[in-house]
Amino acid sequence: MGIETTIAEHMERRHVLAWGVADLTAARDYLAGVSEGYVVDLPRAISIAVPFPREIVDLLAEGPSRTYLYFYRQVNNRLNHIALEIDSILSGEGYRSFPVPASRREGRERIGSIFPHRLAANLAGIGWIGKSGLLIHPDVGPRLRLVTILTDAPLETSSPVEDRCGSCTVCIEACPGGAIGERVDCEDWQGNRLDAAMCDRYLTEVRDRHGVRVCGLCLAACPWGKR
Repeated sequence: MGIETTIAEHMERRHVLAWGVADLTAARDYLAGVSEGYVVDLPRAISIAVPFPREIVDLLAEGPSRTYLYFYRQVNNRLNHIALEIDSILSGEGYRSFPVPASRREGRERIGSIFPHRLAANLAGIGWIGKSGLLIHPDVGPRLRLVTILTDAPLETSSPVEDRCGSCTVCIEACPGGAIGERVDCEDWQGNRLDAAMCDRYLTEVRDRHGVRVCGLCLAACPWGKR
């Protein structure tokens, strides 16, 4: 049994929403500036998406939700377990592998990430990056979470998904912090005008007012994936 078949069967048993393999070569220079050094040495990324409970996301339209935060952590834990299992499969076959945590804040301001999961998911054909900076899947929209396993295993890679947001501005209008702007042509591999620092400041205000650091209105408002 080949390594790709083994991984595919494992994904099916774990009931993931989608998974794919990204070729990181074209984004190597960008990744070298935003991620840790090991990224440059590992040319491919296995991207995995699991859905977020739809009804839980709907709660965000009413305001900050501790229930959402609870499941946010549980879904991340599920993804990290799957990533460790895939890492064991790859390592057992003699390949290098680095499971990137599903959620980990990095950088001086603690608003960056150890690796841009959405970039890998886009290159792996799972979805496109919306104006909000969220990964959009054609079936569930942004109502999902991602994890990435970097590897040198010679897996077949997928093609990026084209943007389907078009002229929609729902997430821009829904953002109470004014952190999402109109998209412009750029080569930063994010494809959006999300001001991460502005978003972070608004989340801090929410925490001070409500005791929970949650917003997610762009997530709940996105028409992709709504019933």
